[in-house]
Amino acid sequence: MADIDFSHQNDNHHNKRHQKLEIKPRHMDFPFGSLKHLKFVDNNIYKSAFIGGLSSAFPAGEREFLDSVRNYRDQITNPDLIKQVKGFIGQEGHHSHQHKMVNKELDRLGYNTNKVDMALKKVIDRRVKKLSNKWRLALTVAAEHVTAIMGEFIINHPEFLDGMEQPFKDLLLWHAVEEVEHKAVAFDVYMEYEGDIKFLHKATRISTRLLHFRLTRHMFILAFNTKHWSNWKDFKQTMIWMFGKKGMWRALRKPYKEFFSEGFHPWRDGGLELIEKWQKDYYHPEQNKDSLEYIAVHSV
Repeated sequence: MADIDFSHQNDNHHNKRHQKLEIKPRHMDFPFGSLKHLKFVDNNIYKSAFIGGLSSAFPAGEREFLDSVRNYRDQITNPDLIKQVKGFIGQEGHHSHQHKMVNKELDRLGYNTNKVDMALKKVIDRRVKKLSNKWRLALTVAAEHVTAIMGEFIINHPEFLDGMEQPFKDLLLWHAVEEVEHKAVAFDVYMEYEGDIKFLHKATRISTRLLHFRLTRHMFILAFNTKHWSNWKDFKQTMIWMFGKKGMWRALRKPYKEFFSEGFHPWRDGGLELIEKWQKDYYHPEQNKDSLEYIAVHSV
């Protein structure tokens, strides 16, 4: 991985070194059964409900991401991009599987993740699936940009996850690094087979407004399903956590706006160092089913 240098590249359909990056799912096994508390993030119901709402939406959301890219698979002839699409599908499919598992544990703690899942499925089935392939892929590209910069943020700022129970923290950091790895796949497919950047920018602006609305709604759905929803102090702390000086949404403004800059490509400003940072600082091989450490632990 270290010998692929494509930082600061401008992908103009001639420089495609980033497509040499191998993308494949890591088959992880997180101890979700050890989650103990309803307020599993910093003893705060709204922080916990926000993260829980994010997790609740991933299975349905990522299924749509997969479908929107699959619509173009028969058109792709570039062997490197074919491999990356396969890796993208594998990673997103495994993300969906892991979040389904942790969502069951969130329900055990006292949430109702099914409300979020069913609400999002209804929107996708009734509205999104009726859109053209171009619209669906553009919306996926927009969502992938946001999830990638969120992933970059938490890898660079693990303190954002302070106070979170360890299995969920490990889940989010693993999800984050794979979002960084495949951050250009849907973008490359769109640019290769649609190429309408003005349309993509329009779709991204619409998608971002809807994303903020839905994430907020999902947080409230989960929080209001508990007896702790009236805690004003928790809500205020959560707003600071997300929008304050060191908050995630404030930190994401600049990388989000980069998407609309001339010559943008997801790998233009690098990102390999984040994959290496995760590997060095956050990876637990005993959680990876393909590792010798996992086999040794689970064969006892």
